Amino acid sequence: MTTTLSLTEFNQNPSRATRLADDGEVIVLRRGAAAYRLTKVEHPEDPIDALIQSGLATPPRKAAKVTRFKHTATDQDAGALLDADRDRLGY
Repeated sequence: MTTTLSLTEFNQNPSRATRLADDGEVIVLRRGAAAYRLTKVEHPEDPIDALIQSGLATPPRKAAKVTRFKHTATDQDAGALLDADRDRLGY
């Protein structure tokens, strides 16, 4: 569905124009002649993919390696362990 608005109407109530654009194309008229077209932009799921598709970004050459530290479960208090390490290191 195409809707037309005058430039004055568009300037006075841009949120109405965007709501109309959700349902279809909006043509903005300047002195009775079509001057602008307002349409809703459909975004893909991932904005990075959209940037890559448009050529504004390039994909990484290789995947970054994620380094994870080994998690060790303990029954001791973490604060006490830190205090013991500080004492041992002389802080």
